[in-house]
Amino acid sequence: MAPPATGGSNERTPLLPGGGSSTALHSSGGSGSSPFGVTPQQLTQMLDPKDPDSLRELGGPDSICKALMVDPKVGLKQREQIGANGQYHSEPFQVRREVFGRNTLPTAHEVTFLQLLAAAYNDRTLSKYS
Repeated sequence: MAPPATGGSNERTPLLPGGGSSTALHSSGGSGSSPFGVTPQQLTQMLDPKDPDSLRELGGPDSICKALMVDPKVGLKQREQIGANGQYHSEPFQVRREVFGRNTLPTAHEVTFLQLLAAAYNDRTLSKYS
């Protein structure tokens, strides 16, 4: 019996909208475009693993902040209601959520004590008679 998985997802998998697949397309992004001028895939590629060349290709931190409509000193506006295309939205951050997804971590898979005990019992490195 193999030991149980200790997490809900592979920690190296990017947390992208659409299930974490780098090829997944989001509803407002179409074929890799984004109303913000930078896609979640480009940001993930730049950050995981860290890639200074990708940062340079995107124009550096100031260019990325400008494309994302973020003030580097303050962050997001408190109640952003204007989308990247200039249209008014009643729900704050609606366009941002559609493009980048919600800012939440996936729930972790819980491993019970009994599952840990079974994994330790079946671990050949801990067995006296392996």
